[in-house]
Amino acid sequence: MPPTVSRDPDDERVAHLRIDTGDLNLLSPAAIEELRDAATNVPADVSVLTVGPAADDGIGGLTAGLDLDAVLDSSVSEARSFLGALHDANAAIRDQDAVTVCRCGEYALGAGLELAMSCDFRVTTEDAALGLPEIDAGLVTGIQGGLLVRLVGLQAAKELIYTGEPVSGAEAAEMGLVNRAVPPTEYDATVDDLVETLAAKSPEIVRRQSEVFRALRSNGVEAGIRHSRESIAACFDTYDRREAMAAFLEDRDPVFEGR
Repeated sequence: MPPTVSRDPDDERVAHLRIDTGDLNLLSPAAIEELRDAATNVPADVSVLTVGPAADDGIGGLTAGLDLDAVLDSSVSEARSFLGALHDANAAIRDQDAVTVCRCGEYALGAGLELAMSCDFRVTTEDAALGLPEIDAGLVTGIQGGLLVRLVGLQAAKELIYTGEPVSGAEAAEMGLVNRAVPPTEYDATVDDLVETLAAKSPEIVRRQSEVFRALRSNGVEAGIRHSRESIAACFDTYDRREAMAAFLEDRDPVFEGR
């Protein structure tokens, strides 16, 4: 089945992008194009988007990466085409106004880990397998290699890329590659709690915060800071800011009691 985007039946502010391409959720060139199309058609009023497998039985995994059987005989021009679509899919996830939460589940490998790194949050099981085995398949890692360096540092990124060996979810959490790594019995509740926390925030302020992060990413630190100053000032003209600030002030005193 092609990747799909659907609203959460219990909260219209939340949507789910689901991947269901069969065994290991491998990504053929056609599936990559469908993923790109799904990622670029998320409703504009969604404030939290989850990205994960359409697992009806068990936790499942995000995707084990590129379908090598489907691309084994690809030409250079054909490779450029599906790699361009993969880049566009990742960019569409990174450029969402919504906060993105990746349900990595039991595995995210190769292009799957690159997709996960494009999200704002990543949640796995403790024994999940996460890695970049491209070097063992005669390929280089590059589409989201820059993100990997930012997340785990240069030396850890080199080890993951040059060895091609996966790390567990627990190890990934220790190095900063994922946000949460939990026992399988706690996985669904952990994701649900995170999504509920994020969905409770003002959609308007979430959108503006996403703009700030994009400016910091694209324009460099100093230009990004200047952009963020304007975004912060613009918040003062919103109803959501006034309501949230008043509520925060009401709840502030108990936080400081006894200090």
